[in-house]
Amino acid sequence: MASRQSRITYVPLARWLAVEFTGLIIISLMWSLHSVLAGYSAFIGGLIFIVPNAWFVHRVYRYQGARHARLMVGNLFRAESTKIALTAVSFAAVFTLMEPVYVPSLLFTFAVMVVAGGALRWLIRPQPRR
Repeated sequence: MASRQSRITYVPLARWLAVEFTGLIIISLMWSLHSVLAGYSAFIGGLIFIVPNAWFVHRVYRYQGARHARLMVGNLFRAESTKIALTAVSFAAVFTLMEPVYVPSLLFTFAVMVVAGGALRWLIRPQPRR
Protein backbone atom coordinates (compact mmCIF):
# COMPACT_ATOMS: atom_id res chain seq x y z
CA MET A 1 0.00 0.00 0.00
CA ALA A 2 2.82 2.42 0.79
CA SER A 3 4.32 1.91 -2.66
CA ARG A 4 1.09 3.05 -4.30
CA GLN A 5 1.01 6.24 -2.27
CA SER A 6 4.62 7.10 -3.06
CA ARG A 7 4.12 7.01 -6.82
CA ILE A 8 4.01 10.37 -8.51
CA THR A 9 2.19 10.60 -11.81
CA TYR A 10 3.71 12.58 -14.63
CA VAL A 11 2.16 14.00 -17.76
CA PRO A 12 3.83 12.72 -20.96
CA LEU A 13 4.63 16.22 -22.22
CA ALA A 14 6.90 15.18 -25.08
CA ARG A 15 4.16 12.97 -26.52
CA TRP A 16 1.62 15.75 -25.99
CA LEU A 17 3.75 18.28 -27.93
CA ALA A 18 4.49 15.74 -30.65
CA VAL A 19 0.77 15.13 -31.19
CA GLU A 20 0.07 18.88 -31.25
CA PHE A 21 2.85 19.53 -33.79
CA THR A 22 1.69 16.63 -35.94
CA GLY A 23 -1.85 18.01 -35.95
CA LEU A 24 -0.49 21.46 -36.78
CA ILE A 25 1.50 20.13 -39.73
CA ILE A 26 -1.54 18.24 -41.06
CA ILE A 27 -3.82 21.28 -40.77
CA SER A 28 -1.19 23.52 -42.37
CA LEU A 29 -0.75 21.13 -45.28
CA MET A 30 -4.50 20.98 -45.78
CA TRP A 31 -4.66 24.81 -45.87
CA SER A 32 -1.71 24.78 -48.30
CA LEU A 33 -4.04 23.13 -50.82
CA HIS A 34 -5.96 26.42 -50.82
CA SER A 35 -2.81 28.58 -51.14
CA VAL A 36 0.71 28.80 -49.79
CA LEU A 37 -0.25 31.93 -47.84
CA ALA A 38 -3.15 30.08 -46.20
CA GLY A 39 -0.85 27.21 -45.19
CA TYR A 40 1.74 29.59 -43.79
CA SER A 41 -0.91 31.55 -41.91
CA ALA A 42 -2.35 28.32 -40.52
CA PHE A 43 1.09 27.29 -39.30
CA ILE A 44 1.54 30.66 -37.59
CA GLY A 45 -1.92 30.34 -36.00
CA GLY A 46 -0.97 26.96 -34.57
CA LEU A 47 2.32 28.29 -33.26
CA ILE A 48 0.44 31.10 -31.52
CA PHE A 49 -1.25 28.36 -29.51
CA ILE A 50 1.63 25.91 -29.06
CA VAL A 51 4.42 28.27 -27.98
CA PRO A 52 2.57 29.91 -25.06
CA ASN A 53 1.15 26.52 -24.09
CA ALA A 54 4.66 25.00 -24.04
CA TRP A 55 5.83 27.90 -21.86
CA PHE A 56 2.94 27.25 -19.49
CA VAL A 57 3.73 23.54 -19.27
CA HIS A 58 7.42 24.24 -18.73
CA ARG A 59 6.73 26.62 -15.84
CA VAL A 60 3.98 24.63 -14.12
CA TYR A 61 5.51 21.14 -14.24
CA ARG A 62 8.98 22.13 -13.04
CA TYR A 63 8.12 21.10 -9.50
CA GLN A 64 6.35 17.93 -8.40
CA GLY A 65 5.38 16.45 -5.08
CA ALA A 66 3.77 17.67 -1.89
CA ARG A 67 6.86 19.51 -0.72
CA HIS A 68 6.63 21.87 -3.65
CA ALA A 69 2.90 22.54 -3.48
CA ARG A 70 3.32 26.27 -2.74
CA LEU A 71 5.77 26.66 -5.62
CA MET A 72 3.45 24.78 -7.95
CA VAL A 73 0.43 26.95 -7.14
CA GLY A 74 2.43 30.15 -7.44
CA ASN A 75 3.87 29.04 -10.76
CA LEU A 76 0.41 28.06 -11.99
CA PHE A 77 -0.98 31.57 -11.67
CA ARG A 78 2.15 33.29 -13.03
CA ALA A 79 2.41 30.84 -15.93
CA GLU A 80 -1.26 31.23 -16.88
CA SER A 81 -1.05 35.02 -16.92
CA THR A 82 2.17 34.85 -18.93
CA LYS A 83 0.55 32.41 -21.36
CA ILE A 84 -2.38 34.76 -21.95
CA ALA A 85 -0.02 37.70 -22.40
CA LEU A 86 2.17 35.76 -24.85
CA THR A 87 -0.89 34.78 -26.86
CA ALA A 88 -2.12 38.37 -27.02
CA VAL A 89 1.33 39.71 -27.96
CA SER A 90 1.70 37.00 -30.61
CA PHE A 91 -1.63 37.92 -32.22
CA ALA A 92 -0.73 41.61 -32.08
CA ALA A 93 2.67 40.93 -33.64
CA VAL A 94 1.20 38.83 -36.43
CA PHE A 95 -1.45 41.39 -37.34
CA THR A 96 0.98 44.33 -37.24
CA LEU A 97 4.23 42.82 -38.56
CA MET A 98 3.13 40.21 -41.10
CA GLU A 99 2.13 41.92 -44.30
CA PRO A 100 0.13 39.21 -46.08
CA VAL A 101 -1.94 37.14 -43.67
CA TYR A 102 -4.84 34.88 -44.55
CA VAL A 103 -6.91 35.53 -41.44
CA PRO A 104 -9.46 32.68 -41.81
CA SER A 105 -6.77 30.01 -41.79
CA LEU A 106 -4.89 31.67 -38.93
CA LEU A 107 -7.94 31.93 -36.67
CA PHE A 108 -9.39 28.56 -37.70
CA THR A 109 -6.15 26.75 -36.93
CA PHE A 110 -5.82 28.54 -33.59
CA ALA A 111 -9.38 27.54 -32.67
CA VAL A 112 -8.84 23.93 -33.75
CA MET A 113 -5.64 23.75 -31.71
CA VAL A 114 -7.47 25.07 -28.62
CA VAL A 115 -10.17 22.42 -29.00
CA ALA A 116 -7.61 19.71 -29.77
CA GLY A 117 -5.59 20.70 -26.69
CA GLY A 118 -8.66 20.12 -24.56
CA ALA A 119 -9.36 16.82 -26.27
CA LEU A 120 -5.76 15.67 -25.77
CA ARG A 121 -6.28 16.01 -22.05
CA TRP A 122 -8.73 13.13 -22.25
CA LEU A 123 -6.75 11.07 -24.77
CA ILE A 124 -3.30 11.25 -23.17
CA ARG A 125 -3.61 10.17 -19.55
CA PRO A 126 -0.94 10.81 -16.91
CA GLN A 127 1.32 7.84 -16.32
CA PRO A 128 2.52 6.68 -12.88
CA ARG A 129 6.29 6.71 -12.41
CA ARG A 130 7.76 3.35 -11.60
